[in-house]
Amino acid sequence: MSENINIDLSGEMNPTTEKKGFQKYVSEVELLLQHVRNGAAPALVLGVLSNRRPWTQFVATEHFKPPASIPRLSRRFYRNIEYFQANYLMVFLGLFAYCLITSPLLLIAIVASFFGYRKLTSGPNTWKVGSWELTKTQQYAVYAGASMTLCWLAGAGAVLFWVLGATVTVVAMHASFFDAETLPPSDSLEQFPMIEQV
Repeated sequence: MSENINIDLSGEMNPTTEKKGFQKYVSEVELLLQHVRNGAAPALVLGVLSNRRPWTQFVATEHFKPPASIPRLSRRFYRNIEYFQANYLMVFLGLFAYCLITSPLLLIAIVASFFGYRKLTSGPNTWKVGSWELTKTQQYAVYAGASMTLCWLAGAGAVLFWVLGATVTVVAMHASFFDAETLPPSDSLEQFPMIEQV
């Protein structure tokens, strides 16, 4: 019963290295999307919004200056995105709310889609339509098609592109021209090692 079993355990181990610069942000976005898929989106949004910076600091015009060089622009951009991320999220939510208020048909379509989803989730697992019997998966497919059609008819595509375009423009302009040197010093000096300050 006692046999000699030889197992080869030779090889190299690569320790995980800390990601820096842009790779760090890509991994953070992947982690964020994983949390959203797990249903933690409201808690994440509230957590980000709790770190909102004062609006007087956000819009202080004396701190807007053109960058001296491209390396300073990239350093400034990353620093401002990190420091003002809650304010930028508030700008996005404000633009989205503005679009909903100024487009009542879209607001009605979104509310109808929401109540349709609530009704569908609390309904029976099978649904009879004439001689056909729809499973829950088929019900969700019909709901998704009807909801997308309703939102398309209400102009959701144009509103989505307008909101995203306006948000990207506002955030890029603010992050590029707000002087990051006026911000409080960050916790780690080696935050963006790939960007050399000139």
